[in-house]
Amino acid sequence: MFQAESVTITVLVENWVDMLLPDQASPLGSDDHCVSRYGLIEHFDGKRVPPQAENGISLLVEATRGRHVLRVLFDVGLTGTVLEHNMRVLGVDPSGMDHVVISHGHPDHFGGVHRFLGLAGRRIPVATHHDAELPRYAVMGDGRTSSVYNSAFTFEQVEASGGAPVLTRDPLDLGWGVWTTGEIPREVPFESVSQPFERGAPGLYQVSREGDLRRDEVIDEMGLVIDVKGEGLIVLTGCAHAGVVNTIEQARRVCGDRPIRAVIGGFHLGFPTTPAENVERTANAFRDLDVATVVPMHCSGLRSHAHMSASLHDRYVQPAVGTVFRFGGGAR
Repeated sequence: MFQAESVTITVLVENWVDMLLPDQASPLGSDDHCVSRYGLIEHFDGKRVPPQAENGISLLVEATRGRHVLRVLFDVGLTGTVLEHNMRVLGVDPSGMDHVVISHGHPDHFGGVHRFLGLAGRRIPVATHHDAELPRYAVMGDGRTSSVYNSAFTFEQVEASGGAPVLTRDPLDLGWGVWTTGEIPREVPFESVSQPFERGAPGLYQVSREGDLRRDEVIDEMGLVIDVKGEGLIVLTGCAHAGVVNTIEQARRVCGDRPIRAVIGGFHLGFPTTPAENVERTANAFRDLDVATVVPMHCSGLRSHAHMSASLHDRYVQPAVGTVFRFGGGAR
């Protein structure tokens, strides 16, 4: 299997903008790569425009091998407006992408796909699970509903906007050590509790291809994994509905039993229905797995940042739009 010699990951869309975060090594005290920020100087520079935040996520992955560079856009944020703005601010050319990967069919992950494809100006593969377009409903505790909230994400619409849908349950080799995880087995006990289906109860619902209404377990979710020579695996998660530890274990099934250099993305720990104790359980699992760099984003929740910044202080990195991670290749 090929490996990337180095990889750069740029945060294009995230819930936070913070101009006071410093550049840093990660883990703290190391010098093997750096975390750089769109910080105070950039925000105060009158020639520049500051980036924007929204409740979504999008990560630009640039994997290099020799003179070759593979560019993958992992998720596309909620609106497309913020993605377009931040790509312009951060100097990212939409036409330079080789692949788009949509982690799952929720709007905060696919919402910007049509705007992005229009900006790209050419047909680009869009990889996702073949169930990601199935109709989804949300029922709130007070009785309000959001009906077919993923109606903008059908594969026919993606194709009409300029995408080439690539649909699979299995891991997909994108090149230079970059893989989708494929469907993620749910084996870690504290991450794998399934609620019984009760028609009309608050929660998320999905209509199957056979027309059956069922609880939405987000089986379509996939992560992204990058195997970096001399570093280990970089694991990216969209929301980790399947569990962030389950996602790490699946990444190892795909790429082999390598060290976990970083886990970056949504950890699904900020949801009101997620048990509070899962934050500590997840942090303990990261320590047991010796995850070197821990970056909770998007749906991870304030409890996760508070707990992990203390208990994993030498591994934790606070995210923000414009943060750039560099791994491998003697990056500094």
